[in-house]
Amino acid sequence: MKKTLLASLALMLGWGGTAFAQTEVDALRYSQMGISGTARIQGMGGAQTALGADISSLSGNPAGLGMFRRSEFTVTPGIQSFNNNTSILGERNTSSNSNFVFPQLGVVVSKRKGDDDLSEWRGLTFGVGFTRLNNFNERYTSYRTQSGETDPTIVEYFADLAAENGRTRASLDNEYDAGITTLEGLGYGAYLFDVNEDGEIFATERVGRIAQREEIIRKGAQNQIDIGVGTSYKDRLYIGASLGIVTVDYSQESIYTEAEGEPSTSFTSLEYVDEFSTSGAGVNLKVGLIARPIDALRFGLSIQTPTAYTFDDDYQRRLSTTFDDGVETAAEVPGQFSYRLVTPFRATGGVAVFAGKYGFITADVEFVNYGKAKYREDDDFSSGGFFDDINEGVANNNSSAVNYRIGAEGRYEVFRVRAGYAYNADPEGGSSYDAGFINYKYGPTHNYTFGVGIRLQNFYVDAAYVHSQQNTDYAPFVSGTSYSPYSLRTTGEPMLNIDRKQSSALLTLGFNF
Repeated sequence: MKKTLLASLALMLGWGGTAFAQTEVDALRYSQMGISGTARIQGMGGAQTALGADISSLSGNPAGLGMFRRSEFTVTPGIQSFNNNTSILGERNTSSNSNFVFPQLGVVVSKRKGDDDLSEWRGLTFGVGFTRLNNFNERYTSYRTQSGETDPTIVEYFADLAAENGRTRASLDNEYDAGITTLEGLGYGAYLFDVNEDGEIFATERVGRIAQREEIIRKGAQNQIDIGVGTSYKDRLYIGASLGIVTVDYSQESIYTEAEGEPSTSFTSLEYVDEFSTSGAGVNLKVGLIARPIDALRFGLSIQTPTAYTFDDDYQRRLSTTFDDGVETAAEVPGQFSYRLVTPFRATGGVAVFAGKYGFITADVEFVNYGKAKYREDDDFSSGGFFDDINEGVANNNSSAVNYRIGAEGRYEVFRVRAGYAYNADPEGGSSYDAGFINYKYGPTHNYTFGVGIRLQNFYVDAAYVHSQQNTDYAPFVSGTSYSPYSLRTTGEPMLNIDRKQSSALLTLGFNF
């Protein structure tokens, strides 16, 4: 039982090398989209599919470009903050941070025909825009004190891994001299276990309760540059298309520590650091239409093709052990890995109802099947190969979801007031896992939004506030039989609960010309 629990630790934290550096969690990270666009659109919960005439149409529904009557330039700065409350077995911790963000920038050039031109096609609008799809900056910390001497921790894991792989002192010494490439080599290099003359492997002596701590620091963003065109037919039917070029910059540093305060042993503490970074680029195509049968009613439809990414990962793991008489350190040879990822197709429908000059209500419904994400080897895009098992995990553990957004805008002369709500469904369908590569459970995301604005003849300013909440379960620690968060999802063991709260305040400045 002990070996089964310890062996699953590698699956939990992705400590098995590149085979576990790409998982269903990574596929979800780049497939899920937050609320994006100008302050006007974000203030209405991101609902825009049937709305049009906003530069956010480039990344939402490009048919909305056909509604522009004048050219426009917009810029949107903002501040985004995160507050993560973690709890496990009654122990609670809070982590927070704030960042300056730049979620939107763009320009549209309208070549609309004059009212004296009776042509059925009313001209073209071209646009180029930058949109921040996701902000990955966050941090959280969790603590736990191991329940007793019999509970295995990361030290026993390294020793058991060496025994399971049949490692000898000679093979471990050779690896240390040539460059560490395995986890057991890392543990051996940091003096967490040793091998005697008979080939018996034994862990460094520790006595009493072990304090465990994990800190995860994530940084980066997912951005998209859209190039689009839209047109209008009789000012009743609008069609458009845009090409999206997506870039990803993501890094994660996991710092895991164990400490023991018993003076009878030489062991004091250890620190394990896992550094991972990736950069990628992808492309997608979006097409859409908006129908306006009467002035008070609009219907919209937008379809986005799967986004095809190429990623380059860099990773390294380090381990240091503090004893009474000094510190021993070991570092793995840095690794690199390149691969491809295709995120799912998306389809969005929307409706907008106008109350004359007093405002409107608009709503969107989006369909996306997160289980359709696929990994491919960088040199073989035609078949799964190396990623067959991981793709099976993505298909089995992630599901189709229906997300919805609703928003409203009230108007009085040049003033605007907006509010909205957006619901991103649980990408795992709310069901429990049969198995998985890491112990991580998403939940639905609730987004509450509010906005105000002023519209003048050649200038406008909009402000918005977006508050998002998500509750996630994650298995952070090494532990024993009474609490085994690094085990597979079928165990039903207690897990770290993360209450994520994200708040954004943004301001859009728009200039007509």
